[in-house]
Order: sequence, then C-alpha cells, then structure tokens
Amino acid sequence: MNFLSSDSWLGRFFNLVFDLVIMHFIWLVCSLPIFTIGASTTALYYTFMKRTRRDEGYIWKNYFSSFKSNFKQATIIWLIILAVGAILLTDLRIGMAATTSLGPVMVFTSSLLLVPFALILLYIFPVQAKFENKILANIKNAFLMSIANFGYTLLMLIILATFGLCLVKSKTFIGLFVVCGFGLITWILSNFFVIIFRKYLPDEYDADMEATGMDVNEQRR
Repeated sequence: MNFLSSDSWLGRFFNLVFDLVIMHFIWLVCSLPIFTIGASTTALYYTFMKRTRRDEGYIWKNYFSSFKSNFKQATIIWLIILAVGAILLTDLRIGMAATTSLGPVMVFTSSLLLVPFALILLYIFPVQAKFENKILANIKNAFLMSIANFGYTLLMLIILATFGLCLVKSKTFIGLFVVCGFGLITWILSNFFVIIFRKYLPDEYDADMEATGMDVNEQRR
C-alpha cells in the first residue's frame, strides 16, 4: 500500500491539513472588510460541513458559492450581532462602574442576556449555512437548537474555551492558530453540527451515502 496515496490515511490527513490552512487564509482575506465576517463564516461552515458529509474536493468552489448566496442575509445577521453585543457589553461596563443600586441590576441583567446571545452566536452561522429561512426564523432556530442539543452545545463551548486558554498560555499554540486556527476550529465544530442537523434532516444521511457511492444498508450494520 502506498501510504502517501490520496486514499491512504496519511494522504487523507495531509489533504485535511492542506484544506484547514487554505480555508483559514481564505476566511481571513474575505473577512478583512469586517462587515463580511458573517458571510465568510457562513461559507466556512458550509464548506467544512459538506466536506465532512461527503469528503468533497474543490472546497474553495463550495466556499465562494456559499459566500455569494448567503452574503446579504449573513451580513445582516452579523451586523445585528455586533449591535446587540455592543449594547450588552456597554450596559455591563456601565453597571460595573455605577455606584448606585442600579449598577448590580444592570450587571445581572446584562450577564443573563449574554447567555442566550452566546448560544445564538455559536449556532447562527452554521444554521444560516444549512437552512433556507428568513433571518428571524434562523435566529430563533439557532437558539432552540442550542437548547435542544445542550450536550453538544456544552461540549463545543468547552472546546472553544480550551482554544482560548491555549492561546493565552502557549506561544506554540499561537503559531498553530496563525497558520490554521479558524479553519481548525470551524472544522471541529462542523463535525458536531453535521450530527446535530441530521436530526432535523433525516434523509440527509442516505443522500450522503449515495453521493459517496457507499452502501447505506452496509453502513448501518
């Protein structure tokens, strides 16, 4: 067996690493205007979820196809997130600086609202990449899915927190993050979202198996 062939485990590993690095830098370039972060993140999730499901090549083609088709809606969602996040953080800072009895109330209220905000932020761009709905419907579904799949949600939050801690504590990890950080994080989370979304799209598994030429019944044994 040729261990460097594209079908070998080593070949698939190097292909994955290449994809993570390439998509990381494509995401960075497409996010440079800042207001396009929503569209570029949606496209990144779309690309990696499709890669995870069907091991498809031409990942940049999938990326730019999703970027174009989701640009308007994902950008509006991103601007809403920025606005709401800025309001919550501003209220939190004002509450912490306040010397009156209103301060603790503002801190508590802002902190409480940050929880659903964080859950929606975690799910909204994968949901936008996967489902064709209006903006408010996707925001609502993102929150409901985060609660309905709380075990996966908690695990993904722990993974993100671990990434953040490693960035603070390890210079080596900072180097890794510079090379492929956003690609790596999105790929890891995409594996969870593929599992989560199949609960709402029961026929997707069979379609993926057929698309990859695999025997569905054999896979289920």
